[in-house]
Amino acid sequence: MSSTQTQAPSTASDSRVFLRTGKTKSAEIAAILERKIHAQMYSAGARLPGERELAKAFGVSRNTVREALDMLERRNLVATKWGSGTVVLGVDEAAQEISAKLSQAKHDWGNVSQLRYLVEPGIARLAATTATDADLITMHDEIEQSSAHLPAAESLDLDIRFHLLLAQSTGNPLIAALMRFVNESTQDTRLATHETDMRRQLSLDGHRRIFDCISRGDAQAAEEAMLLHLQQVGGLFTAGHDQESGETT
Repeated sequence: MSSTQTQAPSTASDSRVFLRTGKTKSAEIAAILERKIHAQMYSAGARLPGERELAKAFGVSRNTVREALDMLERRNLVATKWGSGTVVLGVDEAAQEISAKLSQAKHDWGNVSQLRYLVEPGIARLAATTATDADLITMHDEIEQSSAHLPAAESLDLDIRFHLLLAQSTGNPLIAALMRFVNESTQDTRLATHETDMRRQLSLDGHRRIFDCISRGDAQAAEEAMLLHLQQVGGLFTAGHDQESGETT
């Protein structure tokens, strides 16, 4: 093993979680590993446990593990190198550059809201054709963690994460970088759309409609569901903003 690579953490605690989703075991393993990569539990340059160790941890065959690793490699999350094992890749350089340039742009709500209307319906449309079973598992798990009864800040975190997962499921790192910018730029203002149980439920229902369309592979319906979702949550923000303006006049 190269001296510049570090061994990733054990996966033993994630074993035998299968058959919850109706997807293949390899897709579930890929979803688990992808969540760890995005959470930086497996940092760039880290070497994942070997096939034999992963197979033992998950109680599956090495062929199943290979299929899971192939899914991650097709998403440019890892690279399998002869003699070095499977290594976690870093953020795409082009994605880093676009993130840096966007961070210098003006971030007022109107500009970013307009960007969302232009970009996110297209992301949902594309995701309906590109999302893998592992992506669907990860998105489903994110929705299942959401609830109208969560604190506003926690509900917002899950909201932001869901939209980022959609972007990541396209397999395009530039789209994911753009969505990170959108999320960071709207985080403070979007908190208002999670202030009540009703508002949190409205957002969650929108996510469920979008996910249902993507899981069916219905690109047109996914695009329309995202547009409706943005219109609904945008209406909540506008209503709250108008109310605040009235109180200060």
